[in-house]
Amino acid sequence: MATVPGYPRIGKRRELKRALEGYWSGKLAEADLLTAAAEIRRASWDIQHAAGLDLVPVNDFALYDHVLDAAALVGAVPARYGWTGERVDLDT
Repeated sequence: MATVPGYPRIGKRRELKRALEGYWSGKLAEADLLTAAAEIRRASWDIQHAAGLDLVPVNDFALYDHVLDAAALVGAVPARYGWTGERVDLDT
């Protein structure tokens, strides 16, 4: 049985980096950022499947910081940020 514990998420030509920078600068809409991320994830899955992996990891993608994503998911936002329990989104 073959698998990998994770796969690079930046894209073949650093597409995620460019999409994030475009979003942060206001030149790219949130929907476009999420579309770019979805395309990168799909391409990564396809590459791994074509390579013959028996198990292709999913839910290992983060737009920027996977540790930050996990903290937001479980509500582990430090009090110094003044978070009051609302949804943590891209603009938080």
